[in-house]
Amino acid sequence: MARKSKVILIVDDDPDMRAYLNKLLISMGHEVYEAGNTRTALKLVQEVVPHLILLDINLDEESGFNMIGQVRKFDQYHRIKILMISSLSSKKAIDLSKKLGTDGYLIKPINNTTLSTTLKKMGPELVFPEARNIHSEYSQLTARFLGSLTKISEVSVILRSKIKFQEKRKIFIESPFLKKFDLEKTQLIIQEFSKDVTPGTYDTKIQLIGLNDNNLKNIRKLNTRKV
Repeated sequence: MARKSKVILIVDDDPDMRAYLNKLLISMGHEVYEAGNTRTALKLVQEVVPHLILLDINLDEESGFNMIGQVRKFDQYHRIKILMISSLSSKKAIDLSKKLGTDGYLIKPINNTTLSTTLKKMGPELVFPEARNIHSEYSQLTARFLGSLTKISEVSVILRSKIKFQEKRKIFIESPFLKKFDLEKTQLIIQEFSKDVTPGTYDTKIQLIGLNDNNLKNIRKLNTRKV
């Protein structure tokens, strides 16, 4: 198993067993949570989203098997792994565990070697896949950086900064200069890829779109080359 710690939830009604497993898992470098019943466990599943659940079958007045379906409703892609732990060694219990889609079965008592070996074997499975195709509602971001406007014409401005732009995209510039000449609401589109000026400094040509006659007149009135 990779050295990077995993988030592991222990679900067992025996506090001594929870304390024992907690100690073993922490010594392996993992982040551990405990629950003595399924109600608390399901709440923790949604709060911490563990990589792995160690789930006892015979909980106090309930069966750990009943919790599996609830976990899968929350985790529809089966990213959370479930390892059953029980003193039951019957074929019936083990087969039912497999049928319900768990990822393993450990028979109590569980020693350090058994637990460590099992987790190492499960290592690749305990890695959540990368989140891809993030919904556009959440994927947008705003990044701020310092720069200066070095040239302006009726069609474009030159932005000098430490950022190298490599694709055409819309950009927003907050500048006292643009505000003074009523240009802050102008649509700005990167016109071409940034060009090196000095190591780590780049000039980017930005197209001005939507200028009105008053904007153009203000630009023509400028008598300086550096803005």
